[in-house]
Amino acid sequence: MLVAVLAMVAGAETKKKTIKSMAKKQQEQQQQVASTETTDYDWAIEACYHERFDEALTYINKHLKKNPNDPYGLTCLAAIQCQTGKDAEAEKTIAKASKYAVNEGDPEMLNWMYYTQSTIYLHQQDTVRAIDALNKAVEAMPGDVDCYMRLGNIYKKQQEYDLAMVNYGLAVQYDRKQVEGYLGLGTVASSLANKGDLDKRDDAIKAFTMALQLDPEFAECYALRAVEYFNDEEYDKSMDDIIAALDIERNNARALWALEYVKFYAHEYAEKALRNKAKKSNDNWWLELLKEK
Repeated sequence: MLVAVLAMVAGAETKKKTIKSMAKKQQEQQQQVASTETTDYDWAIEACYHERFDEALTYINKHLKKNPNDPYGLTCLAAIQCQTGKDAEAEKTIAKASKYAVNEGDPEMLNWMYYTQSTIYLHQQDTVRAIDALNKAVEAMPGDVDCYMRLGNIYKKQQEYDLAMVNYGLAVQYDRKQVEGYLGLGTVASSLANKGDLDKRDDAIKAFTMALQLDPEFAECYALRAVEYFNDEEYDKSMDDIIAALDIERNNARALWALEYVKFYAHEYAEKALRNKAKKSNDNWWLELLKEK
């Protein structure tokens, strides 16, 4: 059996909750300000969105000088501090934001504050408190796909696959176009299949197929599905996916790795597929892949 090395999405999440996306309520609260006037808070959010954190810090400090108890501003500051490696300061700032956010009882504010809090805890490798913060974020705003994705990533890393599956499932339930959610479901199902629950192999293939329907240029997903087809001894389908992955990304490590296994265990399939691809594309690079590494 070819066991896929499943990369952990958390820590380098494909989709991150942006500061800008969670600032809607604050912007609504500022509607009394003329639409042509941009506040320091607005500039801070804009700078954060483009990862200009020094600039963002200057603006948010100006905002907080005028509005020291604003939980949106404090959460923004904590997010900046966390992004710039100042976790201890971020934890103190988010604690202050929490006090005012809880008093206000604004669901969107609480959601953003707890999500930011979970980021700080993950930076500190404190998954217990991170999970607690994410559950509170979901309680404040059920249906938050980013929270479900992050919970799924944490549980997958901890090999708590049932909980990971539940959270990835919720992510795609609330957003049917959530490519990363289907990817998460596929990698978890693959892990369970590799642990002996062979029925999960088909679930992994279905999940990767859903992701590819949404993003046909997702090379890594083709490579992941190729591994599942290999383990099902469907070598022709495995080679189709290996070639699809390499067509998009010629240096895709997982696809090249899977190819070596097909060449070793089912060489005739690899040779036929690569020769056909070389002929159709008029590119001898594909024949080079037949050589022993």
